[in-house]
Amino acid sequence: MRKVLTFEEQRAKALAEAAERKKRAKPPKESKKAIINAHRAFTKIVSFAVYRSGCPDPKGYNEYLEPNMNAEDMGREARAALMASRFISPDHPEWDAIMRWPTPEEIKALNEADKARAGVKTLKALYNGAGSVTLTLQDAKIRLKPWRYRGRSSWEGIRGHEDTVLPEDVSDEAFGKAILDALDISRSA
Repeated sequence: MRKVLTFEEQRAKALAEAAERKKRAKPPKESKKAIINAHRAFTKIVSFAVYRSGCPDPKGYNEYLEPNMNAEDMGREARAALMASRFISPDHPEWDAIMRWPTPEEIKALNEADKARAGVKTLKALYNGAGSVTLTLQDAKIRLKPWRYRGRSSWEGIRGHEDTVLPEDVSDEAFGKAILDALDISRSA
């Protein structure tokens, strides 16, 4: 007859198994990430601190730019954000301070600041006509992924859409053109 484990025993077993899997797991490949949120009143580009996932990096690139940037300017600024992205491993001294998502209060403050910058009073007005694209640089390739606005200042992937992949040394103008095309896909999804 098999012994039935208590909840505490099951939890301890699961935690031990997860710790063992983590020890055996290979560290992720180094990458860099940034996000572009294009609103009607401004374009915001933010670099991320990255390990397995990414979090906005308070020491990285965080700029508000003109809403209708040309391709060359968009490519140059997006490349600057990618280059400012940092790969932060768990043994980095800033890990706990950086590798965390903003709290609901911090998100509300960011949304309020963005609404004030755009001169609107609601999130619906702020995100009306907005587009979002994430950029990932890994293995000398830049992946552009457009996102569909879901509502309540959140985004989701676009079903059936293939990400755009460019070489790392693509010109600023070609890079910017690909970003502008991805933003159009995001807005129309």
